[in-house]
Amino acid sequence: MTAGASASGRTRGRWLATLVLVLAVLAGGLGGVVLDRLVLLPAMGRGHSWEVGAVRRQPRDREFRTRFSRELGLSPAQEQRVDSIMERRGRELRAVRGRVQPQLDSIISRTRLALDSVLTPEQRQKAAEMRRRHPRHSRPNRR
Repeated sequence: MTAGASASGRTRGRWLATLVLVLAVLAGGLGGVVLDRLVLLPAMGRGHSWEVGAVRRQPRDREFRTRFSRELGLSPAQEQRVDSIMERRGRELRAVRGRVQPQLDSIISRTRLALDSVLTPEQRQKAAEMRRRHPRHSRPNRR
């Protein structure tokens, strides 16, 4: 192998490594955005505190139950059974969310750190300001 061919191979290897690194950063950023939009943003719109009292949850839950009953034409006995089922399952769901939430918060924090590592200092300041202006869309843990 000649010296020229060896240098060419090293250059190609560097370009390939750079490409892989750029793709990994883009994939991580995209994954963070998807997680934020599909999982966290809907939860944050509800106040994002999984132990929120029934007063906060009640209107949305009651609206669903009323629509469910009306559209299916449930009898009063069926409504009572549906309410009982929804209450039980709601408690189970809140318990699971309470156990999983710390893991979600950790993923969000790591995603933010990874994204910040890509940004310039000025961009990091702007991102922090965006989080302050739009707290419900950017803070994983508002308890």
